[in-house]
Amino acid sequence: MSITLLTGCGGAAPEESSGQDGAKDLPTVGITTGSSGTSWRNIMIDALEQVGTEYKDAGKIADYKIVNNVNNGDATEQANIIRDFISQGVNIILVNPNSPDALNGVIKEAQDAGILVLAFDATVTAPDVVNVTLDHYAWNEKNVQFIADAIGGKGNVIQVYGLDGHPANNERIQATDDVLESYPDIKMIASTSGGWDQTKAKEVTTQIIGSGQQIDGVITQDSMGFGVLSAFQDAGKLPKVMFGDPGTAFFKEWKKLRDAGADFKACAQPNPPGIGGTGFRIALNLYNGKEFREGLLDGTTYFYQVSSFYTDENFDEAWEMLKDKPDDYLLSEIMPQDKVDELFQDPITE
Repeated sequence: MSITLLTGCGGAAPEESSGQDGAKDLPTVGITTGSSGTSWRNIMIDALEQVGTEYKDAGKIADYKIVNNVNNGDATEQANIIRDFISQGVNIILVNPNSPDALNGVIKEAQDAGILVLAFDATVTAPDVVNVTLDHYAWNEKNVQFIADAIGGKGNVIQVYGLDGHPANNERIQATDDVLESYPDIKMIASTSGGWDQTKAKEVTTQIIGSGQQIDGVITQDSMGFGVLSAFQDAGKLPKVMFGDPGTAFFKEWKKLRDAGADFKACAQPNPPGIGGTGFRIALNLYNGKEFREGLLDGTTYFYQVSSFYTDENFDEAWEMLKDKPDDYLLSEIMPQDKVDELFQDPITE
């Protein structure tokens, strides 16, 4: 795969790249997203473009280039994309990793070339790489705990999870397993991948429903809740409780069920696609020599805090933000520059 950067392709390694005043030259940024094509991914890419354009227009970077995998979730292809970035002479590589460890070798190649590497949305185990992500374990632990409690600690549940092998998905599945260990009367009757895709999630859920077994709860993830719920509605059935997308399409259906008095509960917790934009901001600060304040990193990972969690109790709060949005809209956020700067020692002042 050949990658052509618009500017700065022949830039020197960061430690050698400095102007006459001792400041580093403007960096060129290579971004590998690992996957694309879903609503969540499209919003994430929009966030990366928003921050990249902001920085380029403000003269803070020379250029940026976003490259998506052709084969979503494939770590080998992603490693080749990173190697292309290295050969093009980028100064910063942002990676949404398709594996926690399969990219470690190529990451070291980048670091040996003097390139700053930052992982976002999911984590890598490579040394000296800052990861910017949700605590995906804690995120799903909260969802599964709500579902387990809502069905009274007993019944049949199914799980429609994300991409097999993806670090974020691995953490979420582990959380499911750990929570359900405390509920011996809850039976997991099916667990399968929905690929973080509404259409695929609907297809696999339809197959599970077709088995004829009672389904009391659905454990799924963002970008699949609407598809899962659609499968139940098409079959003329409903689970008692499920996780749902923090987005317009799911909330529209949830509202209809609420208004009709259906025996149905849901929870929704944002996994902000804007984490990519937040990671971009953090990476530029690191490139410019800033250091995190003491105690903010867990090892090499910065855990982005999600404060909102929606149930029937505060449904109206989310609905006010979603009711006039298009169906593919998901609740998201990008950490503002001033808030990012506060994470670092001697905050930057413009």
